[in-house]
Amino acid sequence: MNTARKYAIPLLITLVLFTLACGLENIQVVEAPNLEATITAQAVLLQQGGQPAAVQDPAQQAVIVVTATPDGNTVSQPVPVQPSATGDVTVTVTAVTNCRTGPSQSFNVVYEMPIGQAAKVVAKNSYSGYWIIEIPGKSGQTCWLWGKYAVINGDTSTLKEVATPTSPAPTITNTPKPTNTVQPTATSTTAAAVAPNAPQILTSFVTCSDAGGGNRNYAIELNWADNSNNETMFVITTSSNRLDGKSPNATSHTLTEVLPAGTNLTVSLSAQNGTGSSAPVSTSFSCP
Repeated sequence: MNTARKYAIPLLITLVLFTLACGLENIQVVEAPNLEATITAQAVLLQQGGQPAAVQDPAQQAVIVVTATPDGNTVSQPVPVQPSATGDVTVTVTAVTNCRTGPSQSFNVVYEMPIGQAAKVVAKNSYSGYWIIEIPGKSGQTCWLWGKYAVINGDTSTLKEVATPTSPAPTITNTPKPTNTVQPTATSTTAAAVAPNAPQILTSFVTCSDAGGGNRNYAIELNWADNSNNETMFVITTSSNRLDGKSPNATSHTLTEVLPAGTNLTVSLSAQNGTGSSAPVSTSFSCP
């Protein structure tokens, strides 16, 4: 009997320790980076042993310790850029600018664009550098705005290109040719003893085109009334030192000059004879 007790007590202790060891083997620590991983870990551990966790032997149930760690892969999404409410292209100007019926000074001014006023751009003419705008406050009415002082807001690639219109046809009024202050007699030999009267410019036009290298072709046409009957020639000069001559009784002249864009070119006209020259009459042009 004593011998049995001697071996029974150590055996009992060994069995208890073995049982506890088996239970501790089912204690697991799972680090769950997110809720989905946590639920998955719990499901796997609870199903160990081949039977539902609710009917397992308490000594065999797994103890789950879950620690949450932050997800380092979370990235803030950028806020999408919202498009313009209307998508219109608009323009303002840095200096008061005339808006005309076409792309040159030959066309009439129909609107004067003030600083601070915004207008809708409806089309463009890249060749001449003009924008076709809707006149503020006048729906459907448009004019051509020179681009030198224009500040554009919006995507101009959406604008349609329009063709360059032709210059307005000149309107020439037939004016009776007046007589000179001094009328020569039939026997007088002093018909050229006085200078001619000054001519009168009736119309003037410029057609602008690209000459390359930042230059523009100034194609100019002058039409005038001959107010004398004793001229021997007409002289046309420009502010760029060009000099042209026309025969007596001429009433028109055309010329072309290549100048930097934006140059203000003045053209002067006078009648001359052997006595002297009339007072000059002038007109100016500019090609943007």
